Amino acid sequence: MKMRKLFAGIAAAATLLGGMALGAASAQADDAATTPLLQVNNAQEGHTYTPYRFATFGNAGNGTVEVSTVEAWKNAVTAAADAADNSTASSIPAEYANNPAAYVATFDAEQLRKFADELAKTDSLSTADGAGLTVTAEQAGTTQPVAVSGEGWYLVTDTFTESGETTATTGTPAVVATTVNGLTNLRIVADAKTGQGNITTVGQFNAKNENPLTPPAKTAKVGNVDVDGKTVNVGDTVNFTVSATVPASAANYDVYPFTITDTASKGLKVAATNTFKVQVDGRDVDSSLYTVTQTGAATEAAGTTTIIKFANARTLDGKTIVVSYTGTVTKDALTDLGGSVNNKAMITTNGGASGEGKTESKTYGFQFKKIGVDNDANALAGAQFVVKKKDGKFLKQDAESKAWSSVDDQTNATVFTSGADGLVQFKGLAAGDYTVMETNAPNGYAQNFKVTFDVSIAENGTVTFTQDALKQVTLPTGDQIATVKNVKSITQLPLTGAAGTTLFIVVALLVAGAGVAVAVKSRQRMH
Repeated sequence: MKMRKLFAGIAAAATLLGGMALGAASAQADDAATTPLLQVNNAQEGHTYTPYRFATFGNAGNGTVEVSTVEAWKNAVTAAADAADNSTASSIPAEYANNPAAYVATFDAEQLRKFADELAKTDSLSTADGAGLTVTAEQAGTTQPVAVSGEGWYLVTDTFTESGETTATTGTPAVVATTVNGLTNLRIVADAKTGQGNITTVGQFNAKNENPLTPPAKTAKVGNVDVDGKTVNVGDTVNFTVSATVPASAANYDVYPFTITDTASKGLKVAATNTFKVQVDGRDVDSSLYTVTQTGAATEAAGTTTIIKFANARTLDGKTIVVSYTGTVTKDALTDLGGSVNNKAMITTNGGASGEGKTESKTYGFQFKKIGVDNDANALAGAQFVVKKKDGKFLKQDAESKAWSSVDDQTNATVFTSGADGLVQFKGLAAGDYTVMETNAPNGYAQNFKVTFDVSIAENGTVTFTQDALKQVTLPTGDQIATVKNVKSITQLPLTGAAGTTLFIVVALLVAGAGVAVAVKSRQRMH
């Protein structure tokens, strides 16, 4: 059996995607008692790392070590080596026929990655050579020892159970060599492609099968008011933020791409890309580190997608990137009187994609039907109204965009006129209290009995009408909408109860007063 001596180096560590490092500065002899033989960096909660030794080390000294294949693993190592060296079967040189692991020690990083993958496919893996490691919540994200039975070259499998699943998932394996007692002049040839670029110590490897990325956090505010899960007006400008944390494992890579994909629904007009602010720790990120691209529009069913892409976020490992921008609610959000807008964000790395962070805001509205008397009993056209908010300001609506704004003077408020169907509609409003004021009755109808009434929109969209003093407002029932009546004379008022009694007393007194005045004037003329 030929022993492969590795001068100034040793097969030392591999990534969980295969690949391996050769050699590196190792533990000093006097540290051997305390330094774990094998360690995993950035250990992932709930993952189990199980070691299988397929080769042993011997005759360490003067920067060299002998590699000997474990007898029970010869066939598996041979098959995996044949598959990994990109040659035909049985391509191992004759001098390594009885010691295929020594031949593997000559592989480059790409070959070693493939070797690890192939070796893990071995049917019925033998009993583990050591207790391994099952990572607890307290151990997550730290460097932890993987308990092995002794020095050697190990296949380390990674198994875990994904959320919502009952069957364990087998992750990508690692091929890792332990520390070698007494050797201090070993070197590392780390596989940067698979996240081992920072390995400088024999016996270490970086966890590659990361747990699902934490979804980004999102906020939505109008001014300083949180509108996530609440209501907005058409025309409101919403301030959005996306907070996405770069995994600590980014430091393991020479290149670590990191992408934030933000999707705004139809009805949200997202600001231009050059207005997006990208910050870490309250400071602007160097714009050369990322690009911002945008597709879609507020008018399109798919909405607007903005991609913030970091070609390499390695230097931002463990930090939170905060993206700030604005979006304006447009009439395209409306499906009837109201509608909704939402905004979603997700993270993508070379390890996969996260779940979504999301904000959603609703917009509502209300309507009523204007009715008259006689031939206009079912619908009355030509009645004019303005709307006032609780704060005393009147509402103005842009004719084209349907965006709402506030004005102090009633003369600047938008006048809404009932159509032939009698309908008067106010679309795309936030929850709140409103007062509807009739400013002009249709021709032929009494101007002194114009209607003023209150309407309240709750955060859940429930609309409540308050009946006016003259009871010209009929409250909605079931699927029916509220009606608001105009009359031609006082006798047509739908008055009942105390309000009606009071009004008629006032009218009677006015009439009586008029009669007295006439009598007095008559007497004066007689004298």
